[in-house]
Amino acid sequence: MDQSKYKISSERAIENLIGQYTHLLDKGDFAGIGTLFTHGRIGSLGAFTEGANIEKMLESNLQVYPGGTPQTAHVTTNTVIRINEEETSATAVSYVTIFQQDVNRSFPLQPIMVGQYDDTFDHLEGEWHFRERSLSLILTGDLSHHAHPDGPSATKLKEDESN
Repeated sequence: MDQSKYKISSERAIENLIGQYTHLLDKGDFAGIGTLFTHGRIGSLGAFTEGANIEKMLESNLQVYPGGTPQTAHVTTNTVIRINEEETSATAVSYVTIFQQDVNRSFPLQPIMVGQYDDTFDHLEGEWHFRERSLSLILTGDLSHHAHPDGPSATKLKEDESN
């Protein structure tokens, strides 16, 4: 069904972007995430990656399984959205809980991380777009099946643990 004739609120459009991100990530569609951030960037562990480089960054940081996915479920909750008076920009803060299961390596379903997304959005040419998404870790569990062992994020996490 063509949804273009239906007008949705700015809040709902922003919630849809937040949801699209997690659906694309859990499907392993890193190129789709790059497209979602055409006008933006993603930050994690103090490093930011621009839209055109996001696909490569995700591929180097996350383990992808034979089915082409990271075998995760990102659950985003407690989202608070604030839109400026002119409806040209907005911010959102959300919690994210990541669940993962790897039955082939005897890793049962479990939460592996709780974090916070701090997002900014711009309203450009009649549509909302991510400007920036920054992830802050709050609680971490066993990330050994999630972070690519040789990737930059795993290296940074190991450095932080040793300090």
